Amino acid sequence: MKHVSPAFSCVFTSFALAVFIVSSPITAAADGLEDPRVSPHLDVRARANYRDPQAAYWEGFELKNEGDCEGAIERLQPIAMNGRGYESAQHALGLCLMSMGGLPSERGAAFDIETVASSQSFEDGKTWVLRAAQAGQFQAQRTLLSLYAVGLGPDENPIEVGKWLRLYDVNPLRLTLGVIEQGDGLQQYLISSITLTERLEGKELARNWVPSYWAPPGVSHAN
Repeated sequence: MKHVSPAFSCVFTSFALAVFIVSSPITAAADGLEDPRVSPHLDVRARANYRDPQAAYWEGFELKNEGDCEGAIERLQPIAMNGRGYESAQHALGLCLMSMGGLPSERGAAFDIETVASSQSFEDGKTWVLRAAQAGQFQAQRTLLSLYAVGLGPDENPIEVGKWLRLYDVNPLRLTLGVIEQGDGLQQYLISSITLTERLEGKELARNWVPSYWAPPGVSHAN
């Protein structure tokens, strides 16, 4: 009988064990057996604990659409404070703040213009809407036109009305999405409220206009 040294036997045993450890998961998988080193519940736990990173972003919009502006403001405020790229949140926040200030969200609903105009919540909301509009958010530009129409715009300058009319009319994102109003009463009303000269001067301002992006204190956004 051939003698095998203990050292060689030890090396051989270690090698065989290593081969078994490396190859056993493949064999187990091939045989349809469970790999004892991997919990079958890991995927289940991962799915149960998963939270969509965008969920917090959309919660504010959902609450706003449900009429819960207090809850929406709480979620939209920190998002809007991010500045550039979050203009939709700024606009939604502005709408909620103005609603909390007494401006009705229903079209044609009556309201006391003096009460709304004196509300700090309304003024804060209008500021957020203006920020989003100045960044080129077409929905905010539309809201701005609505505010001008009821005498609650950021100013009383008819040339500015003409500028925003033009900017909204040629907004590239609005046109790309196909958001085109047929027989738009709002635009027609505002056009009729200013003179042709004021409208043309407003168009000239729009032609030279470039978007500007609001940034929180201490942060700068390059155009």
